[in-house]
Amino acid sequence: MAYVIDRGSSVASTGTETLSIPILSPADPVGLANFGLYTPDGGSALLNATVGFQTTLGIPNVVFTIYRDGQPIFNVGASGLAVQAITPVNISFLDNAPQGYHSYLLVVTNNSTNVLLNTASITGPVSFSGVSFGDY
Repeated sequence: MAYVIDRGSSVASTGTETLSIPILSPADPVGLANFGLYTPDGGSALLNATVGFQTTLGIPNVVFTIYRDGQPIFNVGASGLAVQAITPVNISFLDNAPQGYHSYLLVVTNNSTNVLLNTASITGPVSFSGVSFGDY
């Protein structure tokens, strides 16, 4: 039987259109949320994020990346819709992390070919959480 060992979360905003954070190029990643989580030997961490972003020009391609202890472990891309359209992104990832306390960080970058003609911003919500579990 699996048991919950630890949980962590970071919530920058719970509502739509409550933030206005420009999504920059890969050279300037934007950290959105972070938390710490302990994972037992043989355990796992279930990570979940919800982020809203808005297209401000063109059709931007953004990439959300989850880092564990400063190293990328998962990423997912999303494309903007019509200008001013808000796109909700939901991310779930099961991390088979080694035993120990880990720092998790959610980052976003604009990977469009031309960042100046394809822009977007984070508008909210921004929520990032995780639960670790293991067998005892």
